[in-house]
Amino acid sequence: MESWPYITVPDGLPNVRIESAAPQDLSDIRAAYEHGRVTQREQGSMVWPEFTDAAILGEIDARHLFRVVVDDAIVGVFSVAYEDPAIWGPYERGAHLYLHRIARAAQYPGRGLMDAILAWAGHQCTVLGRDGLRVDTWASNTTLIAFYQRRGFRLVGERRLGADPRLPPHYHGNAFALLERSCDA
Repeated sequence: MESWPYITVPDGLPNVRIESAAPQDLSDIRAAYEHGRVTQREQGSMVWPEFTDAAILGEIDARHLFRVVVDDAIVGVFSVAYEDPAIWGPYERGAHLYLHRIARAAQYPGRGLMDAILAWAGHQCTVLGRDGLRVDTWASNTTLIAFYQRRGFRLVGERRLGADPRLPPHYHGNAFALLERSCDA
């Protein structure tokens, strides 16, 4: 699948760029994921596992991992998938753009980060002719679900996942909220 190495976020969000992550970004990516785990613990949510360097570098090599840059600083990261049958199961139609592992750098207050990601993803969704954007989170994370809903996502359903070799173990046995919105919501 084609990747976009450097894109200025549409809609006039100043100084924000979305770029493909590179191997030299590994420490910044790890720091953003660690900040995500800290936030998850503080909110009493389930917590991401420590992602291995090999897993992160594999996503970089596949051009699925992106960084959000303000001026010259990486302020956030996220992954993109073009299908997600392991999580979405019977809801999967191969017609959406999926956002995963959205995390921000600890030093960045987060103001506008998700809006920048959604503006970029909405643009890519339209360019690719997809039906919309999809995200998932633990079904118990009502705070994040409400956050997504305020950004135009609607709850499609919940799905409890069994053991699946396509997924890391932290997914096994857990219920996930599945949310989607149009490209331009």
